[in-house]
Amino acid sequence: MQTDQTNPWLNRKRAVRWCYDFELAERNQRNDLLMLTTGVFQFLLHKGNLLLTETGIDLLDPQNNTEEEIAFDQIDTIYLGYDDLYPPRLSKNFGYFWSPLRITMKNGSRIYLIIYGRLGLLIRNKIWFEYLKQYLG
Repeated sequence: MQTDQTNPWLNRKRAVRWCYDFELAERNQRNDLLMLTTGVFQFLLHKGNLLLTETGIDLLDPQNNTEEEIAFDQIDTIYLGYDDLYPPRLSKNFGYFWSPLRITMKNGSRIYLIIYGRLGLLIRNKIWFEYLKQYLG
């Protein structure tokens, strides 16, 4: 792994929204319909910042307190796309413009991320996926 001086991605903080697999498992058709008609996706319950460190990924709450630490050695797979818990219909655009970044832990739990760009306007999941794939590979 690279050091902080040669890796501009380390200590990079970006806006992120995330949810856990157990939260998505609790959704129902009524909530799906509500999301499609209003555009509000209530399952992305967590909002804050993502911070890439030398040892993993920290998910910070809006006050920058660590809410979740994802150590690189605990990551089993990363995946960019939809699955049974997060189908394309849960995206306002039905998955045409972006896909969630899913991190599967070695214990089987999954975290779904939506990572925003510098200004918080564009979703940058594909860029982060490609970087993490290379970094972890």
